[in-house]
Amino acid sequence: MSSDLSTHQPQWSSSLRSCLRLLIAVLSGTVATMLLHTLWVYRGNRYIDLRSGELPMTWPARTNLAPTLVLFSIALANCLASVAVIVLSLKKCFRRPIRSRDMYRVIAGTLAVIMWVAAIVVFFVIDKASKASLGRYSCTNKNVMSNGRYQYRAVCSEQSLAFYAALGAAAAELVNFSTLVVSAIKNAKRSSPLIDEKFRRDEKRNIKNSGRFA
Repeated sequence: MSSDLSTHQPQWSSSLRSCLRLLIAVLSGTVATMLLHTLWVYRGNRYIDLRSGELPMTWPARTNLAPTLVLFSIALANCLASVAVIVLSLKKCFRRPIRSRDMYRVIAGTLAVIMWVAAIVVFFVIDKASKASLGRYSCTNKNVMSNGRYQYRAVCSEQSLAFYAALGAAAAELVNFSTLVVSAIKNAKRSSPLIDEKFRRDEKRNIKNSGRFA
């Protein structure tokens, strides 16, 4: 009965991590796509025909794109990494609980959580502190009667949605990291008696062989 539970538990945790990794890939891809669209609006929709009573659409001379670019870079890198992990997880050798591989997974999970937290903090702090940031400027001017008010509203809403999607991806990454740590600890405890038993067998075999040759 205990052996059945021990063999079923890694499959359950592996399935949970696969679902989390798929969720992270979708959320990080959503963040990257929305931020890329806001950059496209900023670059491509500067010159729109004026209607009567409208002000021309303008952006600051030095628009602060740093928060958008930082969060976009981390989201894109995480999306590609998640897709790579999903593809590799289809191979049995990658899913096999080996102690060294558990260590690499924990290190990679730690880096992923740190990068998400850093990107979210940078995006939130700089976006709130800089009046010329892409998100804050578009949200400030979304109700101004200009020919670009719809573009301002699109950029404002997509920047906000990207931020909340990034929070969701970071939370999923943290949960995934927690499962990796728990799995690594359990694998280490499970493998240590097996290693000790193998070491005893090797010692007995060496003693028998040495006595035979003597």
